[in-house]
Amino acid sequence: MAIEAQMYPENLGFPLLGSQDWMVENCGGGVGGFSQFSLNAQQKHQLQQQFQQQQQLLQNQQQIMDQNLCCENSFLVPTLENKSSNIMASSFSQTLEAQAAKQRQEIDQYIKLQNERLRLVLQEQRKQQFAMLLKKIDSKTQALLKQKDEGITQANRRRMELEDFLRKLEAENQAWKRVAQENEAMVVSLNNTLEQFRERATCCPLNGAEDAESCCDNYREEGESDDGVGGEKMKACRRCNSRSSCVLFLPCRHLCSCKDCEAVLDYCPVCRTPKKASIEALIF
Repeated sequence: MAIEAQMYPENLGFPLLGSQDWMVENCGGGVGGFSQFSLNAQQKHQLQQQFQQQQQLLQNQQQIMDQNLCCENSFLVPTLENKSSNIMASSFSQTLEAQAAKQRQEIDQYIKLQNERLRLVLQEQRKQQFAMLLKKIDSKTQALLKQKDEGITQANRRRMELEDFLRKLEAENQAWKRVAQENEAMVVSLNNTLEQFRERATCCPLNGAEDAESCCDNYREEGESDDGVGGEKMKACRRCNSRSSCVLFLPCRHLCSCKDCEAVLDYCPVCRTPKKASIEALIF
């Protein structure tokens, strides 16, 4: 008790006084204080007894403290107790500091772990978003490439069709050129033939009279009979042998068919050459 009184002198009687003050204040009821209201006799007697007891305890403690101060050993025991209490306090503070440091370290590790997890989660989310973006871009790119390929295929098909059409046009152009050249040649040949016929027509009456005067009668009769038969044969149609020939076949230039039979003939009845064209000849 003496040690406790020396180490903790604030515990000697002061709590009671504090409680007494608290009791006095509570007894006032918060209406104005102890000086404004009077207590009854029983409460006053209890308060006096408590005050006397506290005074007696204070006196006894003071006497004990005075006696302990007179003793030589009274200086050693509090010193040891103070040292032990200081050691305990220092060890307790060290323990608290160690625990606090450990807790701080654990908190730091936990924060680092959570930060690492958050970083990994964000990294994974970024990877997923990037993969989705690449997938969308790839799908759009594939669609565009497919459209471009289809357009290129259609363009190539159209180009091939145009090239075929151009080749056909060139072939037709060459064919028409050949036909035009052949027609030009036929026109020239026909003009030459017509000129020859005209020359013969103008020269035939004179030549016939001279031949008639120079030849004998027998030869004239035979010649007249032969010319009549040959002329009739040359003038008759080679298909029907009834109508006169008035159509010239090309390119062989045989005058061997009538106008009615020429419509059904595909070749020359004389030389069997395929008919390319025909011209109606007007012979006077």
